[in-house]
Amino acid sequence: MPFCQNCGAFPEPGAPACPRCGKSMATAPQPYQLPHPIYPGQPGAPGEPTGSLGWTQPGLNTCAMLGFVMSWLPIPFAGLVLSILGLIQCGQTGQRGRGFAIAGIILRVAGTVLIIVGIALLAYFAVDSGGHFPEWDWDDGFAFTLLGLR
Repeated sequence: MPFCQNCGAFPEPGAPACPRCGKSMATAPQPYQLPHPIYPGQPGAPGEPTGSLGWTQPGLNTCAMLGFVMSWLPIPFAGLVLSILGLIQCGQTGQRGRGFAIAGIILRVAGTVLIIVGIALLAYFAVDSGGHFPEWDWDDGFAFTLLGLR
């Protein structure tokens, strides 16, 4: 609805001049109109179908997915590096796959910790036994008896 910039009156729509002050309404600027917000579900909203062009949502990040898959493999740092790169790229580009990247990082770090703990336990028990494994002691002759050499 137009209003007079001079006196603030609201004349009838289409009136050539303000009835109160007589100033011409043709040159009066119109009030600022707020843009209509776009709600999810409306055409043109982010992530909504845009007609024949398909979805506007970005795709799945390849580094994040490969990092997750490679974190299950015994390749030491490939899964970790790819997962970290995927996480960084998902933050920069807005692509999907952030969960895969985080899961890949957690799996690879947990796997590396388990391998280190396993090696440490193996070394501890090997040193603790003093290098003596009775079932494989060649000095008592048991192995020679099993092999039929005695």
